[in-house]
Amino acid sequence: MSDSTKNSKPKSDRAYEKKRRNCLMCSSEFVSSWPGERVCQSCKSTSAWREGIAA
Repeated sequence: MSDSTKNSKPKSDRAYEKKRRNCLMCSSEFVSSWPGERVCQSCKSTSAWREGIAA
């Protein structure tokens, strides 16, 4: 086993299902790729999101 394999992050056994969610910033519906994704790509591309400004 190589060093990089021993130190890699374990892979989840669970396959995440894509799900329709409402964005926490703009409330528009979007398809979330995993349970922790709660902000749409449009809002993530704004300067407010990048700078950590609360909505």
